Amino acid sequence: MKHLRQLALLMLSEERAAYNWRFKEKFKKVGEKAMVELALLLDLKEFTYHFNPGGIAVSGDLTLMGMWGPENGVYVTMNKDFPNAPWGQVLYRSIKHMKDYTGGPNKWFGYELLQFPEALKERVLTLRKGGRRNGEEREEREERKEREERESDDHAHQNV
Repeated sequence: MKHLRQLALLMLSEERAAYNWRFKEKFKKVGEKAMVELALLLDLKEFTYHFNPGGIAVSGDLTLMGMWGPENGVYVTMNKDFPNAPWGQVLYRSIKHMKDYTGGPNKWFGYELLQFPEALKERVLTLRKGGRRNGEEREEREERKEREERESDDHAHQNV
């Protein structure tokens, strides 16, 4: 997760993005590698990433779109144009297909989270249908049901 951490440091740096082509080139180079790492971390079955450099006065936009399965995907995008935004700097939301540019409600996190891949993964996986990796939610329900049945049996035996 080297590139995700490098991306976090770049985005958290004091280096200005506007009117700075050197920054924009670093953002693109590190960002694209970081998006591949993120896609693999999230276990996306299909994904694409894109860097739109925009004009001279902006940082550019880095975007990842990927799918876990049918009608179950994620859209992640960021730039450095509003580094102190109170709502967060990285937008993510659910999508239903690879051309879904409106998706579910916008959610946000700060650049800092890019430094912590497991926490980042947990946050983004909340968008996966059921909010869990394949089968985890079902397994938890089954375990809870078995535990409740055991407790019920134990309670019944205590009352006999």
